Amino acid sequence: MQQVVYVASPGSQQIHVFALADTGEMQLLQLVSTPGQVQPLVISPDRRWLYAAVRPDFAVISYRIGMDGRLSEQGSAPLAGSASHTAIDASGRFLLAASYAFNHVTVSPIGSGGRVEAPHQQLDGLQAAHSATLLGADEQGEQEVLVACLTEDAIRRFTLNDKGRLAPHPLGDLHTISGAGPRHLTLHPVNGDIYCLNELDCTINRYHRQADGHIHLQQSLDMLPAGYQGERWGADLHVTPDGRFLYSCERASSLLTLFGIAAQDGSLTLRAHFPTETMPRGFAIDHSGRYLLAAGQASHQLAVHRIDPGSGELTLLTRHPVGDGAMWVRVLALCE
Repeated sequence: MQQVVYVASPGSQQIHVFALADTGEMQLLQLVSTPGQVQPLVISPDRRWLYAAVRPDFAVISYRIGMDGRLSEQGSAPLAGSASHTAIDASGRFLLAASYAFNHVTVSPIGSGGRVEAPHQQLDGLQAAHSATLLGADEQGEQEVLVACLTEDAIRRFTLNDKGRLAPHPLGDLHTISGAGPRHLTLHPVNGDIYCLNELDCTINRYHRQADGHIHLQQSLDMLPAGYQGERWGADLHVTPDGRFLYSCERASSLLTLFGIAAQDGSLTLRAHFPTETMPRGFAIDHSGRYLLAAGQASHQLAVHRIDPGSGELTLLTRHPVGDGAMWVRVLALCE
């Protein structure tokens, strides 16, 4: 499997493009200068485009992905505010941008040529909207969108229709405990579970989505070691492609946390903690499930950890210099 890794570094306004070998070795392919402080990256479902949001001139840059993973800029479109997270719907026709600083979510059409256009919808009043996560379509063809609103202690629920318009979900929103601070969400590949990382209290909430659309809290687990007394500043979480392990990262302790996922009922069990780069703002798991790549916002390095296939335990393999304030990591599997 040929894979490419993209790392966004807002401090130096760069995207590093690496080739990831099956052995875990990385080779720098390209260094892209971006027209602003680059933050969230997202890859289109057809794997032909990478979209990068920049500030302080708020915009989305459209990059065409070459056969070897290299990027070529194709255009830009304005955004209504600083994007903290971006996502693309399953059809590849709409880009959603959540803005923590501007308390909104926007929807931007993606043209037939692959370039993002200016937003055609903006929903305001979503306090500290940190991320937008898309679920599968229902029987009417509408996709569900979950927006983690950190200072509301709420996960707001919306439907996205085939015209790219958001509307409140008829089943209402989800609420965390006071002071949890929901930040990022990820989905189990098969069992219907949804995981939410809460930034402020560093817990992981596990929810289950029923066939009728109802979502219920199943578990809430602390992601830090027992007796931990330091600052709590949770950042990111991801599930391995086989659905056996969940990982999260915390910036104050610079730790990665491993959870096991039970095959029978999906229950989470905290298994271990591993040191990584200083202030790990973001990480990714490759498509083979063999490597975890963590970016250090304060170390300006990218760590490649090997994932043990049996236990999920991590072993540091290599470290690679990247740009200042590295925070977003995305992995692309190239078409064979």
